[in-house]
Amino acid sequence: MSAVICGVAGYHYWRMFENFAAGTWNEGYRYADWLLTVPLLVAELVVVAGVSKEVAKKITPRLVVAALLMIATGYPGEVAEHGSTERYVWFFISLAFMLYVLYELFAGTIGKTLKSQTGEIGKKLNNLRYVLVVTWTIYPIFYLLGDSTTFVSKIFSLSTEESATVIQVGYSISDILAKAGYGLLILGIATARSDAEGYRAA
Repeated sequence: MSAVICGVAGYHYWRMFENFAAGTWNEGYRYADWLLTVPLLVAELVVVAGVSKEVAKKITPRLVVAALLMIATGYPGEVAEHGSTERYVWFFISLAFMLYVLYELFAGTIGKTLKSQTGEIGKKLNNLRYVLVVTWTIYPIFYLLGDSTTFVSKIFSLSTEESATVIQVGYSISDILAKAGYGLLILGIATARSDAEGYRAA
C-alpha cells in the first residue's frame, strides 16, 4: 500500500513539475493525488492497528469515505477566489471530515484499540498517530496561508508569486512526511507485529 501511495504521489509530482516548468499551475494534480492516497493512508493504519477483521470491515469504509470527502470538499475551496466566503465554507466542511478521522484515531474504535497495545508495537502505533496529526495539521495551515498571500508576502518580503511558491513547498514537505515517512513507520509496525506473532523474517 505504501508503494502504491508513493508511486501515485510520484506520478502527480512529475505532472506538477512539468506544469510548473512550462509556467503554468494546476492544483487539480495535487488534489487528484490526495484523493487516491489519503484514503489508502488511513486504510494502512487500520491494517497494522491490530483490530479484528469484523471491526476492520466496519471502520475502514467509514474512514475511507471520510478521507475522500475531506479531499473532495477541500478542492472547491482551494480553487475559490481568495478571501471569498465560499473558500472558508468549503474549508470548514473539509475540516469537519478531517476531525472525524482524527477522532476515530484517538477516541473512537481505532483509538481505543491502539491504547490497548503495549510494548514496542504500542509505542510505534502511538508515534504513527502523532505523525499523522502533525503532518495533516500542516495542510489546513498552508491552506489558510494561501488565502493570506498578501499577509505572508509582507512578513517575508515576498512577491505574491513567491509567497504562493512557499505554500506549495509547505504542501510538498508535508506530503513527503505523510507518505514516504509514514510508510516507513507502517513498515516498522508491520515488521514488529510479524515478529511478535512468530512469523520468520524474509
